[in-house]
Amino acid sequence: MTDDVCFCERLRRASRVLSRAYDQALSPHGLTETQFSILRSLGAGDHTLARLAEAGGYEKSGLWRTLQPLIRDGLVETATGPIRSQTIRLSFAGRERLAAALPDWSAVQARLDDGRTHRNDRLLSLLSELEAIV
Repeated sequence: MTDDVCFCERLRRASRVLSRAYDQALSPHGLTETQFSILRSLGAGDHTLARLAEAGGYEKSGLWRTLQPLIRDGLVETATGPIRSQTIRLSFAGRERLAAALPDWSAVQARLDDGRTHRNDRLLSLLSELEAIV
């Protein structure tokens, strides 16, 4: 490998391309890929901000800013109390929006998979290794 290859640059470029594909598919539902991922995480159960940030690899303050439109639109609910210990949960409207957006998200997933399971398993394994190294 040559010295001029920057892993971060290549990964960010690939990430932007993937994010754009998901964002386009989810835009009719008024969601970005990041918001959709948060709704999916909340669909598995209640979280605190800290636990949700850790599970998704988010910085807490950035996650809180991303949650604001979801809270404003009634897709996510928070319990009263200090922000750090608030329970964050998916609302009924959030469950409905998530269910409506899921087929479009799945279509992007299927387009990326296209039957190349070995390649996709290898890619996911490499990404996991990268997370562990850094």
